[in-house]
Amino acid sequence: MPYLNGYTAPEPLQEEEYHASTPREGYDLNFCYPVPEERLETKGGVRIVPLTPSLHGARLFQLFSAGPDGFRWLPYGPFPSYAAFLTLLELARRDSGTLLFAVYDLALEFDDGVEEDFEVEAAGGLREERIAGIVGVLKSVPANRMTEIGHLHIPAPFQRTHVLTHSISLVLSWLLDAPSPSMPSALGLRRVQWFANASNTPSIRAAERLGLAKEGEHLAWERTLPPAKDGIGLPAFLQGKRREDELKRGSGRHSSVLAMGWDRWEEGGRDKVRGLVEREVKVRKAREVPGLLPA
Repeated sequence: MPYLNGYTAPEPLQEEEYHASTPREGYDLNFCYPVPEERLETKGGVRIVPLTPSLHGARLFQLFSAGPDGFRWLPYGPFPSYAAFLTLLELARRDSGTLLFAVYDLALEFDDGVEEDFEVEAAGGLREERIAGIVGVLKSVPANRMTEIGHLHIPAPFQRTHVLTHSISLVLSWLLDAPSPSMPSALGLRRVQWFANASNTPSIRAAERLGLAKEGEHLAWERTLPPAKDGIGLPAFLQGKRREDELKRGSGRHSSVLAMGWDRWEEGGRDKVRGLVEREVKVRKAREVPGLLPA
């Protein structure tokens, strides 16, 4: 008698401009942990806010399209259209273990006379030229009190600045600090992990600089990459139809994994991150940042 297995793979999401005009209050983040209601920002450094396509999508697409090399280590992109980019954001939104943040760089100076309201980040508040990329969490498992930092994409005008360090510091504090009067939405998780392509040395070094400990240096064939992405070539033993089938699935990736446990956070991790954030932030004039403003 055969076993019953009624599983069917979900249909691919149709490419559309999802939530291109949905206001923030109508955009369901669909996240499995409580979403931070407090303002997440470092003094004079960055502010991170849950990503809303109608507020952040167009500027992010513009930035990412101007620097397609920024997708080298990501399993998606570059995107041929705005609809393709918004479809990726919608796929992330539908995964309840994922939450994306838009990053604002607060250390830019503008001399065009346009006023900003730093109390809000929507229209009439922070100007869109401050949008500095995406950081996020994924693979969240509430039953295990853990999550993973990922979807990191800081475009060229904001690389080699304070932006990534400050952004991740805010994410780590929200994830690992216990709830308190000043931060009641803090989650107090037990584990935050960080996966990187084993060949992506800058990502691994960034995680180590932030205090995460390397737990595995070479997780062989940890994931499959889309056919359009360069990865580890298929092994020689694959021949014939099996090789053809695997080529259609894509190349592979060896990974490194790093993590911060709640004990490591309490025993020096928090202080290490705070020390990085307390360093002086270099203020930049926006008109002098290559690729930031229209020529």
